[in-house]
Amino acid sequence: MDRRGDALSGPSRGELGTRRPTVLDTPRLVLREFTPRDVDDLHRCDGDARVMRWLGAGLPARTRDQVAEAIARMQTSYARRPGYGLLHASRRDDGRFVGACGVSTVPEGDDVEIAYRLPVDCWGQGYATEMARAVLGHAHGTLRLPRVIGLTWPENGASSRVLEKIGMQYRGRALHYGREMQLYVSEVAL
Repeated sequence: MDRRGDALSGPSRGELGTRRPTVLDTPRLVLREFTPRDVDDLHRCDGDARVMRWLGAGLPARTRDQVAEAIARMQTSYARRPGYGLLHASRRDDGRFVGACGVSTVPEGDDVEIAYRLPVDCWGQGYATEMARAVLGHAHGTLRLPRVIGLTWPENGASSRVLEKIGMQYRGRALHYGREMQLYVSEVAL
């Protein structure tokens, strides 16, 4: 359990060496690893240019086939690096997909970044904050990461507010993904 009483489960190995998938529970959401049956859900985000413009240096919308390929890469990554990668977030009450959130290493260095994306119709409902809070707790707790960063475009105030709400501290600007980004940091003593 985390400090709010939310159940956290992360990477572990069973008796036969099988990996237990990462699942995070919050009051309203269940976060779990993506599977091939989630293509249409993720395509609601990745197929929308309004969402993708904020990712990395700004990405074009993806086709359904490109999303399927991305999920296949995620599954390989989950096995290679348990506990890392984007997680599928759905509402606990009706199973509706509301976004994706997870941690991964940034391309420029060893920092681990928290990242999230939501379908446009889910913006402004607190889902990003709820997902990010659970994933940050998982990163510091289960993965035992002493430092996690968050990167936002300077003009994306909504994303900056999410990072501030989960307790990350603004540390200025830094070059990531080939452009200047706002840098937020969460550090804990382990």
